[in-house]
Amino acid sequence: MEHDNSLGGAFNKETGELNTDKLREHFKNLKGIKESKMNILLMGYTGSGKSSLINALFGKEIAKAGVGKPITQHLEKYIDEQKGLILWDTKGIEDKDYHDTMQSIKQRMEEVSLSKGHDEKEAEEKIIHMAYLCILESYPRIEKRERVIKLR
Repeated sequence: MEHDNSLGGAFNKETGELNTDKLREHFKNLKGIKESKMNILLMGYTGSGKSSLINALFGKEIAKAGVGKPITQHLEKYIDEQKGLILWDTKGIEDKDYHDTMQSIKQRMEEVSLSKGHDEKEAEEKIIHMAYLCILESYPRIEKRERVIKLR
């Protein structure tokens, strides 16, 4: 089995499985190296598992998750001080709302990047370091909107 070392060996390339226990441990180890927080934006269509991924990474149910019906209606922030991790859950990126949802995410990122006078602690909790696109493994294809997601 080949594992991706960039995620602390938590992702199995052969099976496509993500071991959330290993990933949690990886984030704990990163916390020991660097005291700053990592901001991760989670994007994907409704029902793709964004909120479920947050719950799995935090090891408890903190984000409301549902099947089929959109639960998250706007950008929501979840913080784990121990791991130094901030996860941002987005509204589902649906065809009908795609433009508006992407605009609100872009606007949020621009506000942070253009803002001056924030101290280091404020900035570390606001700047997005990486984004993950969540797609259901069982979904038969990647939609056009998922191929062209571009934040800047």
